[in-house]
Amino acid sequence: MTRDQAFSLAKTFGAKPQNWVTKQTDYLVVGLIETALGEEPITKKLLTGTPTISERDFLDWCQARLAQWSRSLGG
Repeated sequence: MTRDQAFSLAKTFGAKPQNWVTKQTDYLVVGLIETALGEEPITKKLLTGTPTISERDFLDWCQARLAQWSRSLGG
């Protein structure tokens, strides 16, 4: 998924996505980081110590939020 798609999903389900990591950042969603052969897939954002979740975990969270909303609506 693209960053714009992830941001839209996050906003829809109540998260506050941002392009930077701060002390208030709860999770960093990490997708595929493409690198040259033999090069370490490192970005400065991964070095901040902020907990990371995979794109799959993010989608699972979105699905759980949707199920929660559905139950609250009597679905």
